Amino acid sequence: MTLFSIIQFLNFVIFIFLSFIHFYWAFGGKRALDCVLPSQLSGKVFKPSVLGTICVAFFLLFFGVFPYILVGYVNYLYLLLFVLFGLRVIGDFKYVGIFKKITNTTFAICDKKYFIPLCIYLSVLF
Repeated sequence: MTLFSIIQFLNFVIFIFLSFIHFYWAFGGKRALDCVLPSQLSGKVFKPSVLGTICVAFFLLFFGVFPYILVGYVNYLYLLLFVLFGLRVIGDFKYVGIFKKITNTTFAICDKKYFIPLCIYLSVLF
């Protein structure tokens, strides 16, 4: 097994796991919502819809399996993922990413500890 195939399998596991978590939330799961939704001191910044959460779950599922089913387009999709996760690392300059201004909420702490490093990992490897 080559290093590339090990990394590809690890990315597959990460995306499938993230997809299942989003399906869990879409169908009513409440666990860890305070850690994954951007917030400010007065409350959540937005409330994602069920349809939007399901769409995100399907995209994550697709990102996990596409290297195995769309072999001819892998380089283009890797470039897309590099850009998407790179932009997620940079963020919106207010609530999300390394340049966020609001840094004392539960989400901001989780973003700094977990989400930004994960997005850096995914962006660099793609």
